[in-house]
Amino acid sequence: METTESVVAELNVALGTEYRVVRQLTGGFQSGAYELTDGVVLKWSGDPDWAARVRRADELVRRARAVGYPTPAWLAVGTTAAGSPYQLQEFVSGTPVRDYSVVDEGLARELIAVCELQRGLVPEPGISWSAWSRGVVLEGWDGVWERVSRYDGETVELLRRYEEVCRPYRDVDLPDDDLVHGDLNLGNVIVGDGRVAGIVDIEAAGAGSRAYDLVSLAASAARDGAADGVDELFVEAALRAGGRAVVALCAGAAYASIAEFVHDRIGSPELIEYGGRRVLELLDA
Repeated sequence: METTESVVAELNVALGTEYRVVRQLTGGFQSGAYELTDGVVLKWSGDPDWAARVRRADELVRRARAVGYPTPAWLAVGTTAAGSPYQLQEFVSGTPVRDYSVVDEGLARELIAVCELQRGLVPEPGISWSAWSRGVVLEGWDGVWERVSRYDGETVELLRRYEEVCRPYRDVDLPDDDLVHGDLNLGNVIVGDGRVAGIVDIEAAGAGSRAYDLVSLAASAARDGAADGVDELFVEAALRAGGRAVVALCAGAAYASIAEFVHDRIGSPELIEYGGRRVLELLDA
């Protein structure tokens, strides 16, 4: 079975480097990041099926950085002999957001400007967050909606409300040419001197509408305790970027996905429900 140490050892042989593990970086539920020597970060996954997604993200990272999007450069991408995908990234100086109350109006507007850089970066067809959002909410893709509908309490009630909000948009075409980070929550923001220093965990990047990331930031701001009014700023920006149909479908799909993720692993269902409910309130405002 592969370990981070064995992956690093294999990379050192393949790349002619002498990296050593310094520490595991904090943050994120889904995959670990490890600081190595020489100002490098390693991320890897034991899922071989993730390799194609990582290779695609490598190209999208280059496009994003070319227009000033503040995600760290990827230095090397590949798979181990066992098929595990990896990427080596530059280390970003700064501090991951942990006290979410520091995300005030100024920082929120800076994040909105960052999302605007994603406009039109993926004109060709491919992995689509817009198609996924529509599919999850309206067509039962991956069985996510059905599984979450079997939960109890407010989770199911919120799912019903999202279904009602999204139903009128069954025939609406969603934009599909923006870059979408796909997991843009406040925990994936690095700050330095009160400014955005980096956006990390971009391996799930694909095409779609940047509204997906903006509405994800809104839900994160609500549930994680950002300054008052920040969630509203993100929803307003999402509506400007994609319109009500796009925001509703993206918000519904994102809510169902994170509700299932937290239900099956770790986290606070109450906070997830609060974030989902707050986005619905702002959509109805």
